[in-house]
Amino acid sequence: MEKGSLLFKEEKTAFSQPTYDEQVLNYLAEKVGTPYYLTDERTIARNYERLKSAYSVYKGNVIVAYSVKANFNPFILNFLSRVGSHFDVTSVEELYFLLKSGGSPENVIYTSVTETESEYREVMSKGVRRIVVSSIRGMYNAIEAGRLLNVVPEISVRVNPEVQVRAEVRSAMKVSKFGVPLNGSNPESAYKMVKILLDEPGVKFGGFHFHLGSQLEDPNAYLQALEKIKQLILKIKKEREFKISFLDLGGGTPVNYGVKVPTPEEIASTIIGKINELVEVNGDFFTLAVESGRYIVAESTVMVSRIVNTKYYGTKKIIYLDAGYHYLLDIALLQQVYPLEVVGGKESNEEKPIVAGRLCDSMDVFQVGPESKLDGAEPGKLVLIKNVGAYSLVFNMPFHSQVKPAVVYRASDGKYYLARKKQELEDLYEEEGGSLLRDRVRVI
Repeated sequence: MEKGSLLFKEEKTAFSQPTYDEQVLNYLAEKVGTPYYLTDERTIARNYERLKSAYSVYKGNVIVAYSVKANFNPFILNFLSRVGSHFDVTSVEELYFLLKSGGSPENVIYTSVTETESEYREVMSKGVRRIVVSSIRGMYNAIEAGRLLNVVPEISVRVNPEVQVRAEVRSAMKVSKFGVPLNGSNPESAYKMVKILLDEPGVKFGGFHFHLGSQLEDPNAYLQALEKIKQLILKIKKEREFKISFLDLGGGTPVNYGVKVPTPEEIASTIIGKINELVEVNGDFFTLAVESGRYIVAESTVMVSRIVNTKYYGTKKIIYLDAGYHYLLDIALLQQVYPLEVVGGKESNEEKPIVAGRLCDSMDVFQVGPESKLDGAEPGKLVLIKNVGAYSLVFNMPFHSQVKPAVVYRASDGKYYLARKKQELEDLYEEEGGSLLRDRVRVI
């Protein structure tokens, strides 16, 4: 790592994890309890820099926008703000977390789902100017919010390119809650919305945004989407002179959970030719935005859990952890396969065990993938559950009255910080209505 730098260069590998000293893991387990999350700042830095570097083949301005919804821990938001990241924000609450953590409104791409006028007024009043709209009502609400505040927002249109996508979660199906069609007979189309925005004196037209899905398996879907946007630009240019200044490719850069996936470099090299075609058609360079939540933070975090019991069902060994899908919801939602590793385990020819969580729910079983190392799994041993930095903390649930675990953060200088306290059971009780039971607050 360069002296005085927050970012560093590292050899690119298909599957890389932060490593931790066994004594440190056990010390932290005693200090903050298990399970706990452990986040590594250097891994966030590496993945952010790798994603940005992959798209440096584009000669125009490139920005990487971290999707706050993936993990809004203030330590992560503060670090990414300091290295100059932009941010994909989708709620006023996410914006609150970002600004309180040191983020700048100038670096926000605000992509709402609800798109209310009051929401737009609130985010614009805090300095946000780059707005992505996903409906004609949302567009007019953003225009009106700017007018009431006497500010000029840059409004881009989120389109649904309606292309075939191979991804864990798809967003570009024929009819989607996200975006508008590129063309159509009713006003709810990018073609008609762009022309309205070009004639609106109180706004600046930015360009287009699309998102194909999460864990994208085939980058050729980008080629189809970009070709459709190119044709839309050509169609509008036949009627009037205009240029886009902004194009957001959305997220989707996949994380290696033990199965080979396209790298950022492979995706960028696949689509750079089509992006250059857009530049030629547009007549100028535009700011190219690449969003990512999962890719930037997933590998940065492990959950450290303890084996609390084992048993044999016939000849099959089952180990029980003190964690469950209430802390790692993608186990149930997406049947996510997280790499598992017994801390201090020794290699043997043991058959891999079944790994069960602590919940009274038959879905609370961890799939054991080829990357998992579970030899020596016995009660008292710690188990690392890897790649849990995205969409885990944000989905923490109090199932079985379980409190939120602690989060420990290892900074780039190697020092460890408490990034979230373990929730107290009494606090959870009060939060879930204990104080209201005591005080009997009437609503009607």
